[in-house]
Amino acid sequence: MSVTWSPRLLANLLTTTFAPAAARSPATVAPPANIDALITFDARGVSAHPNHIACRAGAVAFVKALMHGKGGWECPVALYTLASVSLPRKYMGVLDAPATLIRTLFRRKRTGKCPSPIVTVSGPADYWRARAAMAVAHKSQMRWFRWGWISVGRYMFINEIVREKVV
Repeated sequence: MSVTWSPRLLANLLTTTFAPAAARSPATVAPPANIDALITFDARGVSAHPNHIACRAGAVAFVKALMHGKGGWECPVALYTLASVSLPRKYMGVLDAPATLIRTLFRRKRTGKCPSPIVTVSGPADYWRARAAMAVAHKSQMRWFRWGWISVGRYMFINEIVREKVV
């Protein structure tokens, strides 16, 4: 938490990894990329974590750089972000799922369009896989409070992914 990642360096890493030919691409051709979607945190970073916020800023900078000088072309990379929720909802765990799903269904019925945001729901196997990833792969970050987060954190069970419009 004491060191914030550079969005510019993150954008450069994304470009090198997912659009290495972009810098050499003339304005007369569509911007090249070897991915079609990128998912990151939203501007609030779920918990205001500086590096979560930097990830979004780096992803936005990557998409902007990819489209620089490419007016008239559609961006080949759709940018999606994980929606931050209020503190009470953040710790409702699976109890937040019905409210989120009902709100999404009513939004779809009202607009007649596919729901935005996209809602993902974890089943028991997904939960245990995510729990193992936190407990094993991020062992150095495991503190007493993280076990509580794993148990009651809404993001372990349900997530909203929103398409970002980058201009």
